Amino acid sequence: MAIEVKLRRDTANQHSTFTGAIGEVTVDITNDTLRVHDGVTTGGHRLATFGDISQYTANLLAVTTNIVPVSNTSLDLGTAEKSWRDLYLSGNTIYIGDQTITTTANTISIQRADGADGVRLNIDSIRIGNSSTGTVLKSTTTGEITSYVPTTGAETSTNFANVSIQTLILQNVLGTEYGGTGLSSFTPNGILYAANSSSLSQATGLTGQILQIASDGTPTFDKLDGGDF
Repeated sequence: MAIEVKLRRDTANQHSTFTGAIGEVTVDITNDTLRVHDGVTTGGHRLATFGDISQYTANLLAVTTNIVPVSNTSLDLGTAEKSWRDLYLSGNTIYIGDQTITTTANTISIQRADGADGVRLNIDSIRIGNSSTGTVLKSTTTGEITSYVPTTGAETSTNFANVSIQTLILQNVLGTEYGGTGLSSFTPNGILYAANSSSLSQATGLTGQILQIASDGTPTFDKLDGGDF
């Protein structure tokens, strides 16, 4: 057979003048809650109801103070499953660890928060211009930088108005169509001549020889003795 347990009960007004024994629990029939007594406090300690707690739910539509976590680097804003959508800021700086992202006019700067050098930006590609006329700079699997049109994927050439290069090292021979010689080496004391309309060749001679034109028009070094040209 079930045992029915009843606690002493009364109104909130009556509790305001009542001091219960240590550990005693009474029922507040005005607020439909319990009061825990310690033998000293008049009225005891009222337990909060769901209605009491719900009225203190944070209203994020009317924040009037800074939102600060209880301790440093202990809480997150959103989760991987439930993320925030857009972030609107009127300030000029975002702090991410030891780095800052700042804006001034139409410039975005990424730098260390202490102003020191050493920021490294790791990205797959950079788009310059808009989606229809812009160019994408991207690193290849061999560490080279190539540019291509994002709408077609076709590689493009890049034009520069003025470029100052102290040391230029080419992996391949620079062809004559790009202003080069098309040759990877030269013979000492040799001369260059147009072998045809798109390539250069070399001619070299020996002591006492002079440069002459052969019957096919090719510059040739030989003795001036009426030899076969």
